Amino acid sequence: MARCRFVQPELVRIDLSDGDWIEVKRELNAGESRRVAARLVKTMHFNERAEVDAEQVGFSKVVEYLIDWSLVDIGGRHVPVSEASIRNLESATYTEIEQAIERHEAAVEAAREARKNGTGGERKSDPISSSAA
Repeated sequence: MARCRFVQPELVRIDLSDGDWIEVKRELNAGESRRVAARLVKTMHFNERAEVDAEQVGFSKVVEYLIDWSLVDIGGRHVPVSEASIRNLESATYTEIEQAIERHEAAVEAAREARKNGTGGERKSDPISSSAA
């Protein structure tokens, strides 16, 4: 049976310091991944290196992954996730969120690689076998 090659919408809750949490997409789909990469480019001209938008490094990934959080305003009201609210975070809180998403992405990639390489000691057969000619 063929495997499904489409990203299934799934959220993961990640604990932060002080009892807070974020909810992120388990993984990005192709369109979201391409958007992360595209936002990093400030300018690009044929046969020249692309100019990276330093403000988007890390930020574009946070925007694509982050769905919800437990963060509240000074009055204790939930603050919806948006680019504006992300930009208004304390620097330390933003860094904590960015690093949590980086660790999450690395763990998902490691799990994908483990599945691809076989788990539990089983050996996957080679895709092409030599014939007994």
